[in-house]
This record gives sequence, C-alpha cells and structure tokens, in this order.
Amino acid sequence: MNPMLNPSGGSEWRTVSLYRQLQSAAEVRIWHFRGAPSEAFSGFDLTRIDTLRLAFPRGGTLVFVGVYFNISHWIRLARPARVILTYNTPDAERLTARVDLIRRTCGLEPEIVFCSKELASQVPFRGTVEPSLVDLDAFTPADRSGRTTFRVGRLSRDAPEKHHPEDMRLYERLAEQGCEVDVLGATSEMQANAPGPGLIHMRPLGSCAAPAFLHDLDCFFYRTSPQWAEPWGRVIIEAMASGLPVVTDRTSGASSVIEHGRNGLLFDTTEEAFDLIMKLARDPALRRSLGQAGRVTAEDLLSADVRARLEAFYLDPAAPSRSQP
Repeated sequence: MNPMLNPSGGSEWRTVSLYRQLQSAAEVRIWHFRGAPSEAFSGFDLTRIDTLRLAFPRGGTLVFVGVYFNISHWIRLARPARVILTYNTPDAERLTARVDLIRRTCGLEPEIVFCSKELASQVPFRGTVEPSLVDLDAFTPADRSGRTTFRVGRLSRDAPEKHHPEDMRLYERLAEQGCEVDVLGATSEMQANAPGPGLIHMRPLGSCAAPAFLHDLDCFFYRTSPQWAEPWGRVIIEAMASGLPVVTDRTSGASSVIEHGRNGLLFDTTEEAFDLIMKLARDPALRRSLGQAGRVTAEDLLSADVRARLEAFYLDPAAPSRSQP
C-alpha cells in the first residue's frame, strides 16, 4: 500500500522494487489510493482502494510502505494475518499512531521495517533494517572515458526541503570553474531563477529516466535542506550502482555505507563539497576508482543473499498469531 503519486519518490520506488522481488514467489498486488497514481507507474498493475465498492485487501500480509499517509476504516474488515509497517520518513508520532491503530483494529502486533539503522535508533520500537532494493540491471556503470566536459548531477523529488539553500550558489561556483551542472527534480523556483543557457541545467521532475540521467554524469552530488533529515537516500545507491563517484553530506542515512576516499566522498560544509567536486573534476583516475568501489558496494548491499533473506521475511508462512484483547 502506497499512494504512488510521485514519479521519483523513494517510497513509491521502494514499493515497486519490493513488488518485483516478490511477484515470482507469491501473489502480490500493489494497492494505491488518493486518486490516480503517477503515469510513471502505468506499466504496473495497480489496484485502487475503493471502500464504496468494497475494493481493498483482505487477508494475507499487508505491507504499508510508509507511515506518512492515513489508513482508512477498511483496515477493520481486512483481517490480515500479518501487518508490516515500513518506517522510512522521520515521524515518530505518526509511527506510534499507526502501531496503535493496527493493534486496535487487527488485533496484531505490527512488524516494523526500518530504512536505516539511524532511523531505527530514534524510536522506541524494535524491527528489522532493510535496504530499499535497487535494480542493478537497470542502474549500471557507463563508459565515461573520452568526455570533454565534467558533469555534476543531482536527482531527487522536487520538494523544496529536498534542496539545500546554499546549493544554487554552489552550482554557480562550479560553473564558473567550467563544470557542467545538471539537476533533475529542480523546484519550480530553481527552474525560474536558473541562469540562462550555459553550463547549469534545471530540469523538471520526470523529464528524463533516472538510469539514462545517471549515465550522462561524471559525479553525483546529494544533500538536502537542514529542515529535512534524509533517512536513507535511495538515489545515492542508484548512483553508486551506476559507477559514479558520489559526493554527499554525512547526515543522509545512505552515507553510512560510504567510506570516505574509498567508495565515495563525504563532506560537512559547502566549501568542503566544492573542494571535493573540483578534486574529482581534475582527477579522472580517482573518479574511476571511487565509481568502481561504489558499484561493488551496491552489489554487496543488494546481493542475492540479502534478497533471499528479504523474501524469507515477507513470505514466511508462520504468520504471527493474533494478540489477546
């Protein structure tokens, strides 16, 4: 279950990736609500929850990918064997409310999946930490030799909190040094205020497929606003899988898999970010070594063993028994 509204939303693609992983081993369906889903998911057989027509999941295992959306009264009639809550946005109050709701309506103790160890440590619930699955066949390294320009790119939702207030000035400084900057998922304000035709490109969300966009980059940069603590950052793993050197700040959850100088670069300040990107611009060998190590990290993080353990968790036939009132 997920609203499936945002074409580059981490929760939406986490939903799709989990569906792909499980569909060959079980009967799996993606349920959505809140109107029509994004056209980005038109290739999937999505089913709309419609309580007026009594169309909603019944029995089995219910997986809510996110706790940021409301669960309607249909949950009282669903009578699931298991309920799994994916906690991937920092909102402890909403998580507590969803846990209480499942206990009251389903008579079950919901199981919780955390997107990172950092997020798990912030709430008084126990659960399992599970990476968001990335398609390693879609996100692959590209041949970046022979390029005449150095292109820095960034990909995310176009929400203002996904962008740091100092980033536009950083992009301008990089362009002044001859770097090309390409931002996919720029806010409307960023698009409106972008410099004229030149080295800085502010693209609207959905104007390019993520794998193709990453293939055209030489470096991936990522950080968010101080008002948004990035609990994971799926796009960072997609960039690493694409063989790109990643430059990210230490606050994102996905930075926990980066060893500075080996499979990526970490920074604390804008000045550090500028210096690290310029270092990559001048050193193709460093770009290659970081990108190659990043790909290996993505493969290890999403290995066959990891995927097998994930399947075992969701498909375990020994569903928990109902709790006592």
